[in-house]
Amino acid sequence: MSYIRQLRKQHHITQAQLAEKLNVTQTSVSQWESGRNFPDIKTARKLADYFGASLDQILAPHSTATDGKDNHIPYIYADSPYHRGVNASKAGELEMKRRLIDIFDHLSLTAKARILERAEAYLEVELYERENKIRSNFGDGEDLGAESETGNLG
Repeated sequence: MSYIRQLRKQHHITQAQLAEKLNVTQTSVSQWESGRNFPDIKTARKLADYFGASLDQILAPHSTATDGKDNHIPYIYADSPYHRGVNASKAGELEMKRRLIDIFDHLSLTAKARILERAEAYLEVELYERENKIRSNFGDGEDLGAESETGNLG
């Protein structure tokens, strides 16, 4: 059982009632609870606020142990032995990568494909914007050089 489902049951509400409160479909709630999908960040924040939980609790992957009980899979934080000898910024970067891998491993193939498509689109936009910024900075530099040359002449 997922933590979202556990919270929902503790509050004695149905999937349909939770879906209505969040303005999503009951299917979405079902997918979150089964681990086939995750809520978007805004919805996850609403869930966390509604249940008095943290975003980590809402978004963290869960596994079902052999005894049938749900186990929250803990994340490894920067102060753990896993990160000994690694500077803080590198540890934070490693932690983000670790968390992404943990979440990604629990997604369906369809969800993974959607995330990869979105990441590729984001990268394209980011590279395009960087290229334009470099071009505009380079162009500004050329204009400044030309003005200073004419200023020196006259």
